[in-house]
Amino acid sequence: MKPPDNGEEVLFREARQRPMGAEREAYLDKACAGNEALRIRLAALLRADESPDPFLEPHAALASGRDEGLRREVELMAKARRIPGQVSGKPGATPLGPAAKGKPGKSSLVGERLGLYEVEELIGAGGMGEVYRARDQRLRRAVALKVLRPESRLDPGRLARLEREARMLAALNHPNIAAIHGLEESAGKRFLVLELVEGETLAERLKGGRIPLEGTLVLCRQIAEGLEAAHEKGIVHRDLKPANIKITPEGKVKILDFGLAKEFREEGLPVDLARGPTLTEEITRPGAIFGTASYMSPEQAKGKPVDKRADIWAFGCILYECLSGEKPFPGETATEIFAAILTRDPDWQALPATTPWRVKDLLHRCVQKEPKDRLHDIADARIEMQEQMAVPQGPLRAWQRLPLGWLIAFGMTALVIGLLIGAAVMKYSRLGASRVAQPAVRSLVRLESGQWLEGQRWRPPYGLDYPTRTAMALSSDGRFVVYSAVKENPSEHDKPRLYLRRFDQLEAKPIAGTEGGSSPFLSPDDRWVGFWADAKLMTVPVEGGVPAMLCDVPWPFGFSWEADNQIVFALGAQSGLSRISAAGGKLEILTRPDQSKGEFAHRLPYCLPAGKQILFTIMQNAWDVHPRVAIMDLATRTWRVLLEDAADARYVATGQLAFLRRGTLMVVHFDPNRLEVTGQPMPAVANIAQALNTKNTYTATAAGQFSISGSGSMVYASGGIAPDLQNSLVWVDRQGKAETIAPFKAPFCSPGLSPDGQRIAYSTLGIEWSGWIFDLNRSTATRVTSEGLADWVIWTPDGKRVTFGWNKTGVRNIYWQPVDGSSPMERLTQSEYQQFPGSWSPDGETLAFVESHPESGSDIYLLNVRDRSVTPYLNSRFNERYPEFSPDGRWLAYASDESGRFEVYVQPFPRGGGKWQVSSEGGCAPLWARNGKQLFYLWRTVGTAGTQAWSADHVRFFRQQAASLV
Repeated sequence: MKPPDNGEEVLFREARQRPMGAEREAYLDKACAGNEALRIRLAALLRADESPDPFLEPHAALASGRDEGLRREVELMAKARRIPGQVSGKPGATPLGPAAKGKPGKSSLVGERLGLYEVEELIGAGGMGEVYRARDQRLRRAVALKVLRPESRLDPGRLARLEREARMLAALNHPNIAAIHGLEESAGKRFLVLELVEGETLAERLKGGRIPLEGTLVLCRQIAEGLEAAHEKGIVHRDLKPANIKITPEGKVKILDFGLAKEFREEGLPVDLARGPTLTEEITRPGAIFGTASYMSPEQAKGKPVDKRADIWAFGCILYECLSGEKPFPGETATEIFAAILTRDPDWQALPATTPWRVKDLLHRCVQKEPKDRLHDIADARIEMQEQMAVPQGPLRAWQRLPLGWLIAFGMTALVIGLLIGAAVMKYSRLGASRVAQPAVRSLVRLESGQWLEGQRWRPPYGLDYPTRTAMALSSDGRFVVYSAVKENPSEHDKPRLYLRRFDQLEAKPIAGTEGGSSPFLSPDDRWVGFWADAKLMTVPVEGGVPAMLCDVPWPFGFSWEADNQIVFALGAQSGLSRISAAGGKLEILTRPDQSKGEFAHRLPYCLPAGKQILFTIMQNAWDVHPRVAIMDLATRTWRVLLEDAADARYVATGQLAFLRRGTLMVVHFDPNRLEVTGQPMPAVANIAQALNTKNTYTATAAGQFSISGSGSMVYASGGIAPDLQNSLVWVDRQGKAETIAPFKAPFCSPGLSPDGQRIAYSTLGIEWSGWIFDLNRSTATRVTSEGLADWVIWTPDGKRVTFGWNKTGVRNIYWQPVDGSSPMERLTQSEYQQFPGSWSPDGETLAFVESHPESGSDIYLLNVRDRSVTPYLNSRFNERYPEFSPDGRWLAYASDESGRFEVYVQPFPRGGGKWQVSSEGGCAPLWARNGKQLFYLWRTVGTAGTQAWSADHVRFFRQQAASLV
């Protein structure tokens, strides 16, 4: 990405001053004429600038100075927003310390007077407000003013939050807590008047290394005293860390930033795996993790209810860091930090050998992973330190102090990069939170220009153009993602491929050898990526190379790479699970669906880390919207259901299962030893794209567009499940004019006119699939069946019965039923494979229907209604669908993909003897005119579906409409 120059900075400022909407868009169009890249880039920056979250965190690359392009982009926004500070790339600069000071911008309040306060200097800013150094003219003292930004001053939520923060600070009147002087309003501006704390933060102090024991005890005793006062008021800080502790030049400690504080008597909130450990979002938002990774207690990391013991854990981490000069739970990424917090103890050998035993014992008690085993009250820590300080050790030594200014707790708004894969991958670490910036779990990540996320989309009219296979794979350490993408609005010649995006880089790069690839999944060591291309399972190094073909896979329904180098996958739409060595070899069948238990298919496997069990999803029919998650023991090849109404489960090292329930990510505690879930599942992230309700056998996979790393970092695409269609039944004349028939909208599918022209049979393909008959004279609709899933309703030639596909246990076969309801429905076919009724011969003796096989795809069969015998008619390695008899019974029209895409063909019936291709640019769903002289069919164009009419002489375009399922 090209770094912004001064001209782009001017454009950004000018655009930002214009109201959002048409005026701003018009300005960008004119200013960026002929430079589309600049236009897109400025629009992305402006979207980020308008983010409603006032506490987004900047990327670790800023503090390290590793990425000049990203640094310059943040600098551009910072200058335009008057946010001084970390844009200089200085490691460890604090948000509101000296590095943050700069000249006031155009809209600064510097020089103005707000009530009694003369505004002197802008010292910090964020998405919600700005902080100024000011002079109290009545009391002649320096104060800090926190003022809502102009766009927030009329926001009831922001005003309520400001008042809540004021009340919280007012309740915490203690010399070791930064004070509030008041909540005031002047000239329409609501603001807090805060104590101006001079000095350095503990984080800045620790840059010089560990603090001697005496100095540590002096500092940490004061921290404990401040926490004790807060806890006595029933308030837990939730974000205690060195950056939130200020040390005045006189050695007085002040605890800052109670912006995340809450009353610990409140109930806890459910975990949100998409929000990371440095999240500082709106404190009223449900389902969030609050705190900072290195100082977060295990219960905070898991999203459990927190009380004052979470602060005691953070206090223990600070005490350890002061004594050793090192963090107790180090890691380069949030993933590594979480794993350390949850599974490892601090390195006690890092403490000085002279550390008193009672201080070591205090540390041990503060960082017990179970809250019930932890020190119960911070007052006990204060007493321990006081008693230790009373032990004769010689004179206390002065410890070094650096006058690095002052800090008021106020979140800085950072740059949100580009467009999204759909939603989020990482959240960026806070400026100045520690010496080494730490990537967290959430931010926005863009696809390359002109791309969209692939995932086996089925274009209209064959599907809803919705990703149906998981299109992304996050590395186990959370440092990169592999995803499948394709050109926007692709032609039939545009193929998807895999891309590698490392989070310390701004651009994704294509992975050589993955042309045509989708459904990526990573090896346990993250060195290889598996994928599906050309109906084959392939592997290639993550950095690209010559791919290796392992076996044929007609359709991908989920892959997982085991720790022992075996790849587990679902072979087809109606299959169980199989596996093959990643080095190649013989295919091994692991499961077969148990139809006696209502199992239609096994798919979406996930290998547990121990390599002894596999999670997978059980589908009870081809369009199941209430699937189940099961666990299989590889030694016994037996499985049992773990979760009802659940799909696409993944294990998280924090001791949870994450799974999807109709587009919502749910989490539930999981015992990896007993292989059982405990407690009730809780919602974590809403609106994740999931392939349910897609109305198509090969697209209703239940797969979700998300991926989780070893300890909870997450990438996902938003979208939820496919919505129900809202179609209308219409008459269309030969000029293409449409007239509505039914006075309502529904997910109509495959309408058919009765032989007498008085009724219409149709299906509704929503969450529930049903067959219906609409009476044109009475304008009433009657449901054909009262239970199960019915679809593809067609008339018998005499109009006395309707024929339809029906299933209740998972496999759809063909039934018929009298229209007058004089007898119950009757089964016509019996097969273990999915079947779809197509068309009756004019004499009513033969039904042409489609049967789908996992290996060979869709074929056309004939049913003799007298003896119920079934014979194959078109049974090839290609897919044949939509059989339609001509009115005289001498021809059969159908659609086949033998050319590489679906086209319409006609051949003589009952004997073949040749065929004619009717369509030339794609076609499906043929329908004969009643006089048999013309054939109508659907013809796909880009983004639309059209109808064409065919006769022996010519093909004529008939009608075009917005694409929909047929």
